[in-house]
Amino acid sequence: MLYVLGLGSPTYALPEKSHLAWTSTYRWTTLYGHEFLYGGPLFMHQLSHVWLDFRGIQDAYMHAKGIDYFENSRRATYVQQAYAIRNPKRFAGYGEHLWGITASNGPGPATRRVNGVSRRFLGYRARAVPYGPDDGTIAPWAVVASLRSHRKSSCPRFSIA
Repeated sequence: MLYVLGLGSPTYALPEKSHLAWTSTYRWTTLYGHEFLYGGPLFMHQLSHVWLDFRGIQDAYMHAKGIDYFENSRRATYVQQAYAIRNPKRFAGYGEHLWGITASNGPGPATRRVNGVSRRFLGYRARAVPYGPDDGTIAPWAVVASLRSHRKSSCPRFSIA
C-alpha cells in the first residue's frame, strides 16, 4: 500500500528502483498446493485491500508469475484454511470454517495446561502459517476479511509500473 502511494505521488514520487528493491525481497512459494507470494500473517494479504482494489493489478513481478495481487491474496487465504484444516498443533476449533492467523493480541504471555497439554500463549505477536508462531489465537477480523478473498474477480487485468 505504501509503495503504491509513494510511486503515485504527484509531488515526491519514489523512484522506480525503490519498488524493484522491495520486490527483490519477495519469497514465492508453494504451500498446500497453492503457489503465491509468501507472507505469513494474513494481514499482509488483506489490509491494503481495504483502500485499494487489487483485482487486475500487476507489477513486473506478479506479471511474470501470471497472477495479480488480488489472486495472490485469495491463495494466501486458502493456505490459511488448508493449515487450519490440517491443524498440526491440534487446537480446538481450527478447521474449514475457522482460521485467521495473523498479527493480533493473544491471551498471554502465559503457559497453561489445556486438555492435558501444556500450551504457551503469546501476547501481541505476528502469528503466521505454517511456520509460526501459532498459539491457537484466531483474529476474528481476519476471518471476516477473508470472506471477500474467496470471490473470483471478473475485472479486466491491467498493469502498473
